[in-house]
This record gives sequence, structure tokens and C-alpha cells, in this order.
Amino acid sequence: MYSLTIKTDQAGMELIEPLLYSHITWGWEESDSGTITIHFASQAQLKEFKELIINTSARLDLEEKDVQETDWSQEWKKFFTPIEIDDTFIILPEWLEDSSTELTKILITPKMAFGTGHHATTYLCLSTLSSLLAQDLNTDGLNFLDLGTGSGILGIACAKAGLTGIGVDIDKAAVDNARENITLNQVEGKFQVKVCDLQNLDASNKYNIIFANILASTLKDMRKTIVSLIDSNRYCLILSGILREQAEDVVSSYQELGLGKPMLKHQGEWSAVIWNKLFM
Repeated sequence: MYSLTIKTDQAGMELIEPLLYSHITWGWEESDSGTITIHFASQAQLKEFKELIINTSARLDLEEKDVQETDWSQEWKKFFTPIEIDDTFIILPEWLEDSSTELTKILITPKMAFGTGHHATTYLCLSTLSSLLAQDLNTDGLNFLDLGTGSGILGIACAKAGLTGIGVDIDKAAVDNARENITLNQVEGKFQVKVCDLQNLDASNKYNIIFANILASTLKDMRKTIVSLIDSNRYCLILSGILREQAEDVVSSYQELGLGKPMLKHQGEWSAVIWNKLFM
């Protein structure tokens, strides 16, 4: 594990803040003095983000460090709080597996950079699934696709709701973490994950529910492929990872492909765009 500490002035913060929100979806630490600390699962991740912020005109003081993973695991236990999604799901770390609750448990082994459910983009996706289930969605025979699966939280929630499907991610470490969580939740028979680029998915397979919790720019670039994977008979397409000010542009790009008016959900600075045709 690796950390990057960033010191900058107010003008610099205004320049790098959009990059934090769009790329560091797992969160960061901010001290009272305004110093930012980000943890990364790999040096490659750190290097990629460092290059992004260096290419701005911000005045930056940067410090990189190796972080002992065992120390990080102990830190998780200090500040990880369970996350309730409406009246449906609760996300718990594995050490709270025996907690008493009437909600459906999603157990995770927290790892840096792969999603714990705390970020608004993940919450919006899970809340959308919760809303579908609250409408008495019959999940028999329905399948799903989780693009950019990360820790596998979204796919695990679908599997526990009775759907079957796959998750893909271009990051092998993320897929390894997702497999850990799939085993932890005992949904191996309903949810499979693999290292795969969207373009390499079998185009003949169609999906009833598609989650795409990735960057707005990627959602636009990949829109034709994403739409081609929809089961046109019954589907719900959920796009997340979108800042509020990006939502209209993303919606327009998908409507150009024939999709109608979507529903929008917001939390803080983030939006999810949803086309729901499951109840036709």
C-alpha cells in the first residue's frame, strides 16, 4: 500500500479538487490545515494520479510513502462504520459478521481503493437496487452485469437478491478482492468476476440489469457498447460515477442512441442516471 500527501494553497485546491472527486472514489483524508492524504493499492495507481495533478497549474508539495498493509487493516477497524442502504442492505466488515440485523448483510474485506460502500456513487447504485426490490421485483431468471466491479459490492447485493451475473474490472487486484468478498458472502454460484475490458465481453450476452459505476468520460466513450449489452425486453441501466454538472451531458449522449428520458438520483455532488424498463 502507498500514500500520497498533498500540500497546496487555496487556488491549487480548486484545481485538484475535481480530480479528487472523479478519480479517488474511495475517499481521502483531509487535515485541519488542508493537507490531503490519499492511499493507493499500487504504485501504478499513485503514479497515474500524481501525473494528473502535476499537469495542472497548481503549486504542489508532494510526499510519497510506503504503508504497511497490516497497519492499514488495523486502521479500518478503528473507523469503519456499517452502512445501511434504505431498509434493504447493510454493508459490514467481516469482523462484524455476527451483528444482529434484519437487513440483508453484504460482508466485505476492506481493501484500499476497491470500494467499501461509503462513497456516494456506490450508495446511489445500491439505493436504486433497493428501490427496485421494494417494488416487488421478481428476480427469477434475471441477470446482471457489474462494470468496474471493484470490491464486488454491487454484484453481491444482486446475487443476494436472487439474480445471477458477472462483474468485470481491468484491475486484477480489484478482481482478487471481489473474489474474496464473493466467498465471504457465499454467493459463488450466482456471481462470477473476471479481469476483462468492456470491449472484450461477449456481445451475444444481454443483461437485464447493468451497473456502470465508472468515470463520466468513460461512460460516454463506451456508451455504444454498454447499450448493446442491454436486454431490450426488460432492463434497468444504472450509470454512476457522475458529478452533478456532468449528468446532463451523459444523458444526452445516451439519448442519441435511442434511450428515453431517465430518472436521476443525487447525493451530494454525485448523480446516478437510471433507465428502468423492468416493469413493462
